[in-house]
Amino acid sequence: MKASRRQATLFLQRPSWVNKIRLDLNPAQARLIDAHVTLCREDEVSDWEELGRRLLDLQPHAVTLKFGSPYRDGDLVYIPCAGSTRAFDDLRSMLLGKASAIPRKHLPHITLIHPRNGSCSDADFASIISVSEPFSYTFDEVAFIQQENGGIWETVETFRLGDGANAKMTDG
Repeated sequence: MKASRRQATLFLQRPSWVNKIRLDLNPAQARLIDAHVTLCREDEVSDWEELGRRLLDLQPHAVTLKFGSPYRDGDLVYIPCAGSTRAFDDLRSMLLGKASAIPRKHLPHITLIHPRNGSCSDADFASIISVSEPFSYTFDEVAFIQQENGGIWETVETFRLGDGANAKMTDG
């Protein structure tokens, strides 16, 4: 039986230290999917065509998130949002919410090391901390991605978000 998963994702193109850490310390995960913030998981969306129509019809704004210091929980290492997640939450609500139902809370983050296929030693975490720095990032595109049988995530479709000429990174 073929296992397929779909998600709506906000891909991160920079900063380079994020991608370097992922490639150096968790190359298996880096090969499967680029650095990203998951917007909607497969269990939250029953109709991907409808979600795409909402993105086109509602023309939501670009989302800027501030990220802080990396956090470690065993072999899991991620960069949590350090500031308000309101723009992210509003986009999720716009896409998933109905008048009678509010989507579950989802805390945006960027995974550096995924415990499914990586591990983090104390030395690894110290090296992550030594090169990391807080940053803000503006996401101006939503990507629908799909994974077949645990393989590489492929982009199925992308949607531009309004008021974002290009995704860009700014300092802290």
